[in-house]
Amino acid sequence: MNEIRSATSTPQLTLSLEEHRRLRKRYRRRTTLTAYAFLSPNLVVFVAFLLIPVVWLFVSTFRTKGVLGPAEFVGLDNWRDTFTSPLVQTSIRNTVVYSAMAIPAVFVIAMVLALALNAIPRGGAPTRVALYVPTLQPAVVAAFIFTFVLHPDFGVFNFALRGLGRDPINFLGDTSLALPTIAGIEVWRGTGFWTMMFLASLTALPNELYHAAELDGAGAIRRFVRMTLPLLRPTFYFAVIFATIVNLQLFDSVFALTDGGPVNSTITVSLYIYRSLFAFGDIGFGAALSFLLVITVLLLTGLQTFLLRERK
Repeated sequence: MNEIRSATSTPQLTLSLEEHRRLRKRYRRRTTLTAYAFLSPNLVVFVAFLLIPVVWLFVSTFRTKGVLGPAEFVGLDNWRDTFTSPLVQTSIRNTVVYSAMAIPAVFVIAMVLALALNAIPRGGAPTRVALYVPTLQPAVVAAFIFTFVLHPDFGVFNFALRGLGRDPINFLGDTSLALPTIAGIEVWRGTGFWTMMFLASLTALPNELYHAAELDGAGAIRRFVRMTLPLLRPTFYFAVIFATIVNLQLFDSVFALTDGGPVNSTITVSLYIYRSLFAFGDIGFGAALSFLLVITVLLLTGLQTFLLRERK
């Protein structure tokens, strides 16, 4: 009798396990479909406004024209032109030089200001607000502000120079001063953001370590080099990568202040892409240059990630 019961009960147990697996698969399928249903609006926007345009732009790198007339297949000619065009080389050089000036300068100034604000026990809120206000200014508004400050005829700065008996300086009309001037304007705009970023990281550091180091006789400089900088490594990791990506795409300030002049001394890669696509109507060349910029940003980001990551 026991053998009969065991024989009859085994199929019921097997059937319940199969039913459990089937219900579990159905539940997973239902939850997956529900998740995709919630994600579908963003997926539609992503595909329609990012994925499809990027694919179309990549296909356009092998063509020419295509705006007012039929597109023509030119193979790798557009890619070849991006590496041989003297103006492309000038725009790349200007972009690199600008980034080399702006990024270290804004980091040093922001760190000094963050350390100073962190040392103030109270009453630093008005200073933080004043530092952050320039960050809220759009690039075009900041460009117009500095036009009235630096203009060689009616600018405030040159007006003061005339009052001192000095000749005016044409900051934006001199080939050797235009790019550093734009870098200084962007540093002015970005200092508040990076100051708040570094200040937030400084306030999150444990005070107990600093008190212990101070009791051990470590000075302010030694505490900064041996403790603050290593503890801020994740913040610097984000800052360097983010600042590199943003500054390599410099466009607004140059477009509003100099439009790439004088004599292409301030033309950047993004401005040249804009000219190729919208001014000259050369979709293929502009698309190839756009992908060259994307590849450069990805390579630099990967290199910085490798160099700045934590070594275990």
